[in-house]
Amino acid sequence: METLNFHNLKLSLPLVKYFIRFTLLSFLFFLSEKETWKTESETMKEEKRKLEDQIQQDAIKVKEYNEMAVFKIAALQKVIDNSVSLSELELANKQYNELTIKYRDILQKDNMLVQRTNNLEHLECENASLKEQMESVNKELEITKEKLHTLEQAWEQEAKFGNESNMDKARKSVTNSEIVSISKKITTLEMKELNERQRAEHAQKMYEHAKTSLKQMEERNIELETKFAEV
Repeated sequence: METLNFHNLKLSLPLVKYFIRFTLLSFLFFLSEKETWKTESETMKEEKRKLEDQIQQDAIKVKEYNEMAVFKIAALQKVIDNSVSLSELELANKQYNELTIKYRDILQKDNMLVQRTNNLEHLECENASLKEQMESVNKELEITKEKLHTLEQAWEQEAKFGNESNMDKARKSVTNSEIVSISKKITTLEMKELNERQRAEHAQKMYEHAKTSLKQMEERNIELETKFAEV
């Protein structure tokens, strides 16, 4: 019996060594795994902390986004409340187009008004020039008439006295010739004066017509500007 136990002991010794080695290896593996688990645990804790921080930051962003969304929604609602309907918008566009047309009409009339004002100023200058010419012709006509009257009186005086000498006859002939020349000149001046008067009258009529048209355009322009301002 003792021999058997000893033999059994001898047989079990390798098993004991194997068991010890296995146990040691298992312990080392456990330590290694424990270190790995510890590292992974620290890593997971760090990741958890980061995730919690991220969640907290996301929650703050979501809160800010919600607040901004509420603000924008309120602003949009206010805009909607203050907005107009499509029909009102179309009416406003129609009124705007009408105002644009009226404004262009006013600009066009203003340009015409400026042009007519320039024409009126030109007519005023032309009318003044014609008046000066008429005054000059009238003065020349008066001087010529006075000269003719003087010559006629001298000729009549010579005719009262008979016994004309050759010199008197020659002088009378010259005087008569001057009278004829002056008469022709008077006729020419009278025609010129008549022509200038007609031109002056025509210019005056054109001036009055342009002045009346300008006044009407100014009144119409004021009326359009008043309507434009009212709209």
